Amino acid sequence: MAEEGKRLQIDADVEAVLEKRGIRREDIQGVIDFAEETGNVYVQPETGHCLAYSTPATTTYWVEFGREGGTYRIYRAYSHRMEILHGFNMPARKQQTMDWTCTKCDRKLELATVKLKYMEETFGVDIPACPSCQRIFVSEEDATQRMALAEKMLEDK
Repeated sequence: MAEEGKRLQIDADVEAVLEKRGIRREDIQGVIDFAEETGNVYVQPETGHCLAYSTPATTTYWVEFGREGGTYRIYRAYSHRMEILHGFNMPARKQQTMDWTCTKCDRKLELATVKLKYMEETFGVDIPACPSCQRIFVSEEDATQRMALAEKMLEDK
């Protein structure tokens, strides 16, 4: 549960996007609490931004944030409903290193073929993952465009 005094700072333009996406402050707070409890955070060394995710039920929420004392500045948040099948990562056809680093393993993320599942359909996609712990990284573009399109296509099937 959220600690007393832990505050979220969300600019009006970000707040408008979150509202459009149906992402509540409680969802964001849940991701940050989970990240703090588990240490499952990615960091972008150039900006110092952190990215974490949590799947409290059937939706996975991703939050990019910065720590400023006892306050968390929220830069973006997005979600998807794909189930991530952890531990099944395979090397991607093309090798590519990403700018984000897994804080648990202190390794740069690399492109990997990852298994995702939605509505009983399982498929492999190339997305960044930690080469050590195999935790995956879903970008805002992947979640809001590619995964959203796949979800809609499978629902319309």
